[in-house]
Formats: sequence, C-alpha cells, structure tokens
Amino acid sequence: MVSSSELTPERRISEQQHGQQASASEQGGQGAGEHLGREGAGAEIARLFDLASDLLATISPEGRLGLLNPAWQEVLGFSRDELRAMSLRELVHPDDLESTRSRLDPTAQPAHFTNFTNRYRHRDGTWRWLLWSARFQDDTWYASAKDITDRLALERQALRDPLTRLPNRILLVDRARQAIARLHRGRAPVAILFIDLDRFKAVNDTLGHAAGDELLLQVARRLSEALRDSDTVARFGGDEFVVLAEELEGDAEAITIGERVLHAIEEPFAIADAEVSLRASVGVAVAHDAATDAEDLLRQADIAMYRAKSAGGQDLELFDERLRRQVAARLDIDERLRHALPRQELRLAYQPQMRLDGRGRVGWEALLRWYPHGSLQVEPAEFLPLARESRLIVAIGEWVLRSATLQAASWRGRERLQPTMSVNISARELAEGDIVARVKGALAHSGLPAGGLCLEISEDSLLADVRAARELLERIRQIGVHVAIDNFGSGRSSLSLAASMPIDTIKIDRELIRGLDRDSHRRGIVKALVSLARETHLRLVATGIETERELKLVRKVGCPVGQGFLLSPPQVPA
Repeated sequence: MVSSSELTPERRISEQQHGQQASASEQGGQGAGEHLGREGAGAEIARLFDLASDLLATISPEGRLGLLNPAWQEVLGFSRDELRAMSLRELVHPDDLESTRSRLDPTAQPAHFTNFTNRYRHRDGTWRWLLWSARFQDDTWYASAKDITDRLALERQALRDPLTRLPNRILLVDRARQAIARLHRGRAPVAILFIDLDRFKAVNDTLGHAAGDELLLQVARRLSEALRDSDTVARFGGDEFVVLAEELEGDAEAITIGERVLHAIEEPFAIADAEVSLRASVGVAVAHDAATDAEDLLRQADIAMYRAKSAGGQDLELFDERLRRQVAARLDIDERLRHALPRQELRLAYQPQMRLDGRGRVGWEALLRWYPHGSLQVEPAEFLPLARESRLIVAIGEWVLRSATLQAASWRGRERLQPTMSVNISARELAEGDIVARVKGALAHSGLPAGGLCLEISEDSLLADVRAARELLERIRQIGVHVAIDNFGSGRSSLSLAASMPIDTIKIDRELIRGLDRDSHRRGIVKALVSLARETHLRLVATGIETERELKLVRKVGCPVGQGFLLSPPQVPA
C-alpha cells in the first residue's frame, strides 16, 4: 500500500475517478461498525453484514484482522480464520507494508480517519488491489474495502497505447504535471521531447500496415533502450512519440537526450525481409519552474519539432526565447490574416513567363500579395506557410483562382499570343473539397477557356500520395486545364515520376538554376529535364532567373522558357 501522494499516475487517476465511491464505502463501514459494536445488535444488521459485497472488518492498531464478513473469503480465497491468524507481513505486499502500518497508526491520523490503497495476497499467490476507508474508534479500526483489481487493469489499459503498450497522451500529460509540480521543491528541470518519424508513411504505403506496426514496435524498443530508466517514453498515435525527462542539469542535457533519440532511429531497421531507414525530427522544450503548464510545454515541444522538420528532418530544435518570439509573431500574423480577405487586403501580382529566344510572353503566374491596412506589406514567405497550415488557404485559394481567371480572360481578349494563367494549388486545397468543381466554377464565372489555365502543384503534394495525385491530375486534365509540377528538383521526386504523371509542364526549382554555374551535378539534372521534356513533349520553365549569367546558362542547356526578376518582376494591374 502507498499513500495517495505516492500513487503511480494510473492509480492516482483511478482514485480521482472513484473518490465518491470510496466516501460512500466509508459511511457504510462506519455504520456497520457502530451497529455491530452495540450490545443486542439486531439480526437484520447481522444479515446485512454477511451479505455485503464490500469487505468489512475490524482491525487492531497493529494491523490484526478481527471481525470479518464472508466477502473476504470470496475475494482472497483464505477462510476468515486463516486471515485472522496471519500477520500484516504475510498479507500485505512488501512494497505496501510500511505505508499500511503508518496508515493504521491512529496517532498519525488527526481525524482518526484514513483512506488508502494497498495490495493483499490471494491464496493463489497473486495480489489483489483493495481501496480502503477506515475510522478509528474505541481502540479499533472499523473498515470497509473494495476489490479494484479488475477496474485498475481496465483503466491502465485505457492509459496505454494498444500497439506498443507505452503510455498514451493521457498518462504522459499526467506524469508531466506531477513532474512539473515537484519543481516547487527545488527539483531539477523537466523536459519534453516531441519525436516525429519523417518517412513512416512511405513504409506503410510500400510494405503494408503490418510492417508499419512492426516498425513502430521496434522504434518503441529502441527509444526505451536508448534513454534513462527514469525517462518516460509515450506514443501519441501515428508516427509520433514523446519523451518526458526529469532531473536534468539544464537545456544542454535535454539536447543530449534528443541527440541520443536521433542516433537510435538513424540505424536501419530490419522489417519484412527489407532494410528500412528512417529519419526523425525532434523538438525539445524545458520547464524550469512549477508555474509551467504541462500542455503548454508539450505544445512548445511540438512547435520546435515542426521547426526541425521544416529544416529537412533528422534534426533537433530547442524551444527557446528566439523561437518563442517567432511563435508570437506568427500568431499575430495568423490572427490578422483571418481578416485579410473580408477586408480586401489581398492583391494578385502577375509574373510573366517568357520565351528565352526573345519571341515574347507565353504565360503568367499569379502571385499572392498582402497589404494590411495601416501597415507595410507582409512578405509572402511570412504568411503563406501559415495560411497553408490552416483552412484559410482553401478560402484564399478560391479567391485567387477566381481573380486570376477573370484577369486572364480580360488579357486574352487583347493579346495575340493568348498566354496561359498559372495558379498555385496547395496540398490542402487538393485534399479538401472538390478542386475540379472549384476550377469549373471559376472558369464558368470568368469565361476563360479551360486551356487558358494551368494549375501548379508542388512535388511534395504529389509525393504525399502518388496514386491519388495521379487520379486527381487526370480528372483536371480531362476538363482541358493544364497541370504543372512546381519547384521540381527541390524534393525527392525523380525523372521517372515526372514522366509517369499526367502533366503538361515542369517548372525547374530556382535552387537548381542558381547552382548551374558551380555545380556539374545540377547542370546534369537540368540537362536531363530538357531531354525528358523534348521526348515527352512537356513544357519546361526555368524559374528564379535573376542574373545574366543564369540566363546564359539556362539558354545554353536548352531550356526554352524562363521566369524571374531579370526577365520581368511581378506586376500588379492598375
């Protein structure tokens, strides 16, 4: 038995949920004790005592059992005579013995009342959890107890991840709260490490869910083996794990633990007769005082993890004051961005796509700009990632699509070359709602022919689910709209993927263009893209051309169309 302050999180959560039941048991036990202790107690009270499902007892201050009802034999398997003949040491679990003795010491109970949990031995050698309520009177404890063994087992199961048997979010947060609460006693800092497996989905897609489950089990084992015995490893679901680390020397030790996590995961895993390599992103947040909220600390670690992930993965990020300021700034932008569309603060600028043989413009790309009332323009790099992370991008994207097609329809009536209008479509826009229906609506509203519109999809959006992306692009092209892979070469896509996708255009990422003059590997990629475009009749556009040397190199490798500030900056229509 342990005192309530020493309970494990599972037992503490259980007792919080069942405190009222314990109080009721206390009242019942006291009443029975009073009646049974009176001379001439009625047969009805005696029968009630015998039929009670709770364990009722009188106990000496030394812990010897006295009067017992029949429920004791049903719960523990020993007869009542056997139980009365046994000492406390024989009955109570060794780990609970000292705390049981202290609970039965009436001098330590100011109100002469106690409520506690301990384990009693069953005849078969197993241990049963008992929840006690007892009151001391006339040199005797009058007590009632409930057998909560099965209930605790169910509740513990609910606090564990069913696959890995690691603590789940509920149990992890409870342990984190207790660890942070101990900081007011001058204990050392507490850290939470949020871990995301960067390539897990690819394993599920290629090897199947059974292999994915086996991989998660192996990750759980590696994390448990790599960390200290005092650390708690939890699974939050999917491919996310969390570590709670206590008694740290400071931020540096938390970072060291995060580095051990990265090293543990970077070694290949043997799964389904295949060798699987994973990358992890780790976010670390450290609490130095008891005023820290456990959920806030978890959120900070999550934010730091996403920062590590955005840097390419296999990285660690600490949530520090610099990141705190950045988060505050992002929240401010996010709040103001929610009002940008209804306040008509958004504008579109259009950057021409030019033939590099000097024969004029072949297209436009619609670029979003934000001019908040009463402040300077917010750079796209500051607000577009925020919009893409939320559902704001769906409403904003629909506005962009309708505005750009209206502008394209207006220009096509005046220009001989009939340039195509390109509009960027985010992964969330593809996933939420019917993008084909939205495109058809925008074309009907503007009067722009379907062939006058090109939707630009990032290669990361395609790689998220290749089969679904291929089916969706086929539907888009069936209505006559062109499709481009944007920023090709910035991620992990291959030439074979580009060749197999139902697309019309490949836009070469600006980083490949910037490296043409100093990196033969990048030049080789661009040359291969030029050859692919010629063989498959794809349109090729080099983006981000900003210097004469870049323009010269792009022309030299044979790219026919370019886009960039050197050729023309984005233009806002009057």
